[in-house]
Amino acid sequence: MPFTTLTFFAFFAVVFLAYYTLPKKMQWILLLCASLFFYAYASPFYLLLLLSVAIITHVGAVWIGKIQSRRDKTLAQNKGVFTREQKKACREGAEKISSRVVALVVFALLAILGVFKYLQFILDNVVWLGGALGWHIASPTLNIILPVGLSFYIFQSMGYCIDVHRELVLPEKNFFKHLLFVSYFPQIMQGPIGNYSRLAPQFFVEHQFDYEQAVYGIQRIAWGLFKKFMIANIIADRINPAWGNVGDYPGFVCWAAILFLYAIQLYADFSGYMDIACGCSQMLGIKLDENFNCPYFSRTVAEFWRRWHMTLGSWFKDYLFYPVLRSDSNLNLRKRLSSFGKYLSSTLPTAYALSIVWLTTGLWHGASWGYVAWGVYYGVFIILGIMLEPVYERCHGNFPKLYKSKTYVLFQMARTFAIVVFGYSIFKPGDLSVTVQIFRQMFGAIDGGGIYQIQYTLHHSFIKVFGWIALMFLVDVIHYTKPKGTIRAWVHNLHWYVRWPVYIAGTWLVIFYGLYGSGFDQFEYFKF
Repeated sequence: MPFTTLTFFAFFAVVFLAYYTLPKKMQWILLLCASLFFYAYASPFYLLLLLSVAIITHVGAVWIGKIQSRRDKTLAQNKGVFTREQKKACREGAEKISSRVVALVVFALLAILGVFKYLQFILDNVVWLGGALGWHIASPTLNIILPVGLSFYIFQSMGYCIDVHRELVLPEKNFFKHLLFVSYFPQIMQGPIGNYSRLAPQFFVEHQFDYEQAVYGIQRIAWGLFKKFMIANIIADRINPAWGNVGDYPGFVCWAAILFLYAIQLYADFSGYMDIACGCSQMLGIKLDENFNCPYFSRTVAEFWRRWHMTLGSWFKDYLFYPVLRSDSNLNLRKRLSSFGKYLSSTLPTAYALSIVWLTTGLWHGASWGYVAWGVYYGVFIILGIMLEPVYERCHGNFPKLYKSKTYVLFQMARTFAIVVFGYSIFKPGDLSVTVQIFRQMFGAIDGGGIYQIQYTLHHSFIKVFGWIALMFLVDVIHYTKPKGTIRAWVHNLHWYVRWPVYIAGTWLVIFYGLYGSGFDQFEYFKF
């Protein structure tokens, strides 16, 4: 049930009306039923898999909670009796058992993800390795279909169990309430990846209908549809054939244009989805975490990843980067390097942790060496940025006026955007052989055919939607640099004879492009 279909909006209209009609204590039950129906609409088997993940994480979290409760009870009963060493032993014993439970849960979740997302990739590489060693192994074809949203809700569930282990949240004893956290329909397909402490409590309070929040939610849904229908889909119609026929589009200029257009398409597509998800949730009185903050205006690659897919970046930071950075092996590495100076003892362990994060980030996006290479690509830039930080600081100190000038800021933004755009030549195909062919085309000679193709692409894609692209970035800049809701509040407060023509014109455009354009295309991130 994609967000761009009339079926979804009919479904959501029923949910919205029932949500504020039923007794308030039943709101979370309605959300649970709606979420399970929404997911089962794709496939009942997908629902069984979702329930399996919820059961594993629920049992694991409750088990960890009991271990912690027994520890606290033991310490309370022996207050004034236990020595300091006995208290420490009690805490360490409970921590050890809790760590084993959370490790078991994480292993089970990763095993599910591995079977559905990576098993075919692993088998293909085993066959290739066997062939390289002279072994003859038959290549199995499993035809496993990746369930929609699996990577997202497994990471969200995993984060919840780890937070219970860290005692940042209490385990939810009601399985059905936990199931709602795992399955909440506005976010289950593509995120944002929810944090339990911020998201779950909102489900179980009584929500009164708020006219202003409902209007703001509708506005945001319309804005997401605008991005998807009038920018992402129009560009996709023109450049998708190029990705499947690399050899027909020669020349660096041509490919630079196509990559540039894909950068805009992907942003409009993914952020448009998030606008629809957040808008639907806002109409229900529930605030989802934001996932974008003007990423294409970033000055460094590291800043870009703090602004793009923010919840995924936060997840990797909290549950992978810091644990690896603080691991015993990394701390020992830091100690061994301390004799070589502070720079190496701090930089190399950080680089090691980042390399693990970016290899995992690449694999999370897809089971292919292309995505691994894409992760390595960004990991190299971010690690180099950290290693060269003392040089940057020295240059900034020697030339303060230059580095604070608007010209230099614009240069940094352009440089970062160029790095990101070039990275899409690895990311979009997800296949190293295609990426190599793209590189050959990009740096090959520019012939007449290439010039004709770039003119055709620009004329029928970029020029056609240039105004919409400019409007999208203008609104995003205002939205993220001014108080939240500035644009939406401004439109909402216009006189009715101005406001309604704006609503009607926007609705007509979205409906027109949705019905007569390629409005029912899937979103780009569904495949992850």
